Amino acid sequence: METEIHRILVIDDNPDYRKLLLVRLNGLFPNADIREYDILKHGLPPAKFDWEKFDVLILDYHLGEGETGLDWFKRYKKSEYFPATVIVTGVHDEDTVALILNIGVHYYLNKKQLTKNKMYEGIEKALAVRASLIAEYKSHSSQEYDYDAFLTGYLIRIKERLIAEILSGAKITGSPPNEQLIDTVMERELQNTMEMIDDATIREAKIDLLEVVAEDIKYMSW
Repeated sequence: METEIHRILVIDDNPDYRKLLLVRLNGLFPNADIREYDILKHGLPPAKFDWEKFDVLILDYHLGEGETGLDWFKRYKKSEYFPATVIVTGVHDEDTVALILNIGVHYYLNKKQLTKNKMYEGIEKALAVRASLIAEYKSHSSQEYDYDAFLTGYLIRIKERLIAEILSGAKITGSPPNEQLIDTVMERELQNTMEMIDDATIREAKIDLLEVVAEDIKYMSW
């Protein structure tokens, strides 16, 4: 998926790293309007801050003053049209990754392994996941539920179903879930999705969401 990107917002409390991100992003997307938000200068964005005019948000995990990028994501994401969000973090433990994915962040990148190619791929993946979630929300959700409630419930239901299948397989073998079993369950789910859904757009959306959940399950402690 290659989406035309018009505007990108970068939020990081470290001015030097923020400038590094700006240089890299300008190289990747020379036609985009790339802006930075200086937390130390401006503090918290106002309630009426227009997030939705940006296509992509690059958001640091640690923002200083006890705040995290996840706090900001939960505080300001009011609709499905919040920008495709990529969390960048120097922390790469299982709990942090699970926390990032469980609240619906579209993608995350490890600062320590952030190459130019990985940044481009991460942004494209975030855009694809965001588009998939919007499509799923519009086609299946009831108007009585807001987007946050839909997102949380939808991802949890997929995760719970796949975990049940993995545990069922582990019970048969008599051993704890291992990487091979998890990969087998995920591959079967992927094949079922590809075979059962004829519409290419819906199929792509389902696969993108499955990959988000699979990433979360991969980091679980069994």
